Amino acid sequence: MKISLSARLVGIMVFSILFSSLITILLVGSLTVSRFRSLALQRDRNTAMTFARTLSMAAGEGRLEQMLLSLQHDENTPGSSMPDMHNRPDSPGTDLTILPDPRRGRGDMLPPPKAGLDRMIPIVVSDEAGLVLQGVFYDSFGKRLSQLSPEILKLGAPFYRDGMVAGYVLAGEYAGPRGVPEGGPQVLPMISGILTSALLSALLALILGLFLLRRALRPLKSLYKGVMTISEGEYSYRLKPGKASGLQDDLTQLTEGFNEMAASLEASESWKRQIISDTAHELRTPVSLIMGNLEMILDGVYDADRGRMETLYRQSEHLAALIRDLQTLASEESHQAYTEAKEFSLRDLASQMGDDFSVLTEKKGLRLELSLGEEALFRGDRNKTRQVMKNLLSNALKFTPPGGRITVRQYCGEKGFFLEVEDTGPGIPEDKRERIFDRFYKLDKSRNSEGSGLGLAISRLLISNQGGTLSAHGAEGGGALLRILFPVN
Repeated sequence: MKISLSARLVGIMVFSILFSSLITILLVGSLTVSRFRSLALQRDRNTAMTFARTLSMAAGEGRLEQMLLSLQHDENTPGSSMPDMHNRPDSPGTDLTILPDPRRGRGDMLPPPKAGLDRMIPIVVSDEAGLVLQGVFYDSFGKRLSQLSPEILKLGAPFYRDGMVAGYVLAGEYAGPRGVPEGGPQVLPMISGILTSALLSALLALILGLFLLRRALRPLKSLYKGVMTISEGEYSYRLKPGKASGLQDDLTQLTEGFNEMAASLEASESWKRQIISDTAHELRTPVSLIMGNLEMILDGVYDADRGRMETLYRQSEHLAALIRDLQTLASEESHQAYTEAKEFSLRDLASQMGDDFSVLTEKKGLRLELSLGEEALFRGDRNKTRQVMKNLLSNALKFTPPGGRITVRQYCGEKGFFLEVEDTGPGIPEDKRERIFDRFYKLDKSRNSEGSGLGLAISRLLISNQGGTLSAHGAEGGGALLRILFPVN
């Protein structure tokens, strides 16, 4: 079953809100209970110490036994009743306020039945050996203990007779396990309030989150529509960029990126159609000539003599060269062509190319000059660099009129290593110096009917794939200057 992105985001948001609310309730509730229990234990400790001082004072006055006998005692209730005295000021001579017990008819001093909280604070008194004198102490299993262990006595407050420990007092939680934690009546309403507040906060956060999520997903829905439109071949489709806000900055960038992608696809589609059209145009001429001549030979109009065969061969050779250039261009653009990276001398390459073209320039009545600088070793593909120099020299030879000059330069500069081919031909107009590197572009088709128009495009790719650049410039005295720049490596 497919789940939409919005449903997943809503589920994640609901889970995150509920999980964070649960963690908040548990932590706050735990801290609240822990704090109340800590306060209750401190109160019980203070109560035990206060009562122990009262017993010590009674012992000093010789009425300790009378004080112990006066404690209220109920066999069914753990401990004896004792008011909450942790906030009671204690000073020398201050005695515990004790009321008469109507059940026993005595005038002995007894504590009031209730104080502070809504229930009694249990009191257990033992002698110095741990024998329970007053109160009832139950262990964690509900068993009544008449003898307290030393570990339990450590939790009590000692009282003294004649400077020696006469016994111990345990109050509240220290007087045995209780069924309900101290402070329960106050803690439970507070936990209930925390739970209610957390649930209300979670509900409000969910409503606000759903509103913001719906607003945030709106551009994504437009983006999905755009992707589906592009996939159907409508590359002209564009998204309308929304207002850049703190919430939608990333989505705005995504929209801009989509529009850039769509523009790139549209340009690529246009380029592909143009390439197909140009390729078909370039292939049409040699194929038409070959087919026309063969048809004439088959019809008996032309004889299949050597001259006719040479014409067909030249057209076939031109067709093969065009196909070969297209293959080279495709492999270089896809970076699938093999590059042999080895260190070679640019100076030796320039010198060799001058020697190779010296015979051709002399035959056309041109002067070939070499201007070689210091030794420059470059790590790249020597064969491809040589192919580029051959293309540049062939173009210079084609466009330079008899009596002109072709100059091959090699030198080192601040930006890297340079190879240049300069001629004294008609030159390249400034507005065409980038277009000449386009595929199938011919500067002057009337004078340059030969060639495929791919040579310079291939040359630029061959240099670019080695990390260099190929650019066209105007020569000082007129003519064209083609410059190769390799970075220092």
